[in-house]
Amino acid sequence: MKFVATLFQLVRPAALGKNCASSRALFIVALSLSTLGPWACHRSRTSDAVLLAVNAGVEASGLNAAAREYQKQKGVPLQVIEYPYQSLFEKLLISLSNPSSNYELVMIDDPWFPRFAEMGGLLDLAPLFREKGLPGPDEDFVGTSMALCRHPYGNGAQYALPYVGNTQLFFYRRDLFEKHGLPAPRTWDEVYRHGKTIGSREQMYGYVMRAAQGNAIVTDFMPLFWAFGAEMFDGNGRPNVDSRESIEALEFMLKLAEIAPPGYINFNADEVGAHLLQGTALTAINWPAWIPAFDDPSRSRVVGKIDFLPVPAQKRPGASAIGNWLLGIPRRSSKARQAFEFLLWVTSREQMRRSALMGNPPTRKSVFEDKDLIGRFRAYPVQYQALLHSRPRPRSPVWNELENTFGIYLSQANSGSYSPREALGAANREMEQILDRW
Repeated sequence: MKFVATLFQLVRPAALGKNCASSRALFIVALSLSTLGPWACHRSRTSDAVLLAVNAGVEASGLNAAAREYQKQKGVPLQVIEYPYQSLFEKLLISLSNPSSNYELVMIDDPWFPRFAEMGGLLDLAPLFREKGLPGPDEDFVGTSMALCRHPYGNGAQYALPYVGNTQLFFYRRDLFEKHGLPAPRTWDEVYRHGKTIGSREQMYGYVMRAAQGNAIVTDFMPLFWAFGAEMFDGNGRPNVDSRESIEALEFMLKLAEIAPPGYINFNADEVGAHLLQGTALTAINWPAWIPAFDDPSRSRVVGKIDFLPVPAQKRPGASAIGNWLLGIPRRSSKARQAFEFLLWVTSREQMRRSALMGNPPTRKSVFEDKDLIGRFRAYPVQYQALLHSRPRPRSPVWNELENTFGIYLSQANSGSYSPREALGAANREMEQILDRW
């Protein structure tokens, strides 16, 4: 593996120059070699099975159950292969670049989608819909979720269907806001002001956030970034993260740090969740997957005390970062029609309802509005509204690289290594270089 490590150093994405198709191809070779070892066992497959590559976790639980039922009903063999998050990205990047695909159906985190669509790795679903006499997906899908499945974003070709409808929520201790006679925070100024007041009275932290380098800090920062009126790119598609609005948003993040726990610059979702579970933090942004834990007496000291809101506003209305899981068919799939039949079935209202019962937020309006599900999942009305008003991470084929660079400098500003202006200026310059190389 020493050769592979050396090859990675030579052709890592940050080193790719302009007009570098051959370098990208070499990078794919290196990536292929690097991932053979621990996952080689997954290359074996059941004969004639429709093979699904999915993210390991609750999403896989829903698809595994659906696959078993589909095989029982239809007699079509399905094989679900689970990969950890980063391994899944690498596997898909390789498979969708190859002359033939290893999979018939793939699960895609929505920020990955522009890259896979741009490289021509996904099948346009329109001809398959027409073969069945359908104009396209039905109108029951939430619009913000469906927009993620088109390239270009919003109104381009249909390359996927949305399966899991994650979006950020604002978590707050309703009991303590009521105790101190303060309204639930609707602006970021109120988050800080009320967090400071209640935090000092209750001897707790007013706000807890993720600030670990890379995806973690960017994900938590984006709602603040948008609320202050900042945008990642200008009208010409060039990086704009050093704007006045961006600097104000980062300065406010450092203000929130005054009421955050020590060590927050290394926090990810687990640390944020732990502070809420233990009752040591008043407010936070996190994903809906944490809600069952807050209501579980075996894990939580705050059962029935936490409530949920859409993320706060500031200069602009609040907007959550959407984080949907999509299902698409590789363009070179050898069983595209069989995969499409299962795709339609597993994203149907009934199957999405069953997936929701396993903890997967839906992407259909009718499932969010299901009275039985609302009775089981008390955050559904807020989740639905947050999803309707959510925003995607920037739709760029090099988002992974842009996000990593942006996150490094955000984290360095939080650690005090750079001022907000210095950090964002450096981030903007490096992000411009990434786009120029692509």
